[in-house]
Amino acid sequence: MIRKILALAFFSAIALAGCSGNSSSANGGGTAQAVADAATKAAYNNDIAGVTANMDAALKGQVTRAQVGTLSDKMHQMGDYKGLTFVGSDVNKNEYTYRAEFTNRSTTVAVRLDPDGKLSAYRVDMPK
Repeated sequence: MIRKILALAFFSAIALAGCSGNSSSANGGGTAQAVADAATKAAYNNDIAGVTANMDAALKGQVTRAQVGTLSDKMHQMGDYKGLTFVGSDVNKNEYTYRAEFTNRSTTVAVRLDPDGKLSAYRVDMPK
């Protein structure tokens, strides 16, 4: 009986370990936060190559230099970029939401990752 309990505990621990430390981690860290932060830093720096570096082909084809420039200008109006803080996620859809902190304001950044860990959606909700 004790062997069955230990075996069950062991297999449960392996299953949980397989689900953590990835883009689907419960705390929003890992791949999702890394690619969201990289794209946000690049947008702030008006760097289209950096913005699109971790995007899938479909999303990459939709991004224009003018859009990145406009986003960069709006971000600079909020002050220096300080980083992202996890807000929430829908792991079934592989979607993650973060609060982007700037010295004068904050805004929301939402991303969706494809199965390869590439951005398939990236949205910055700029305050009016």
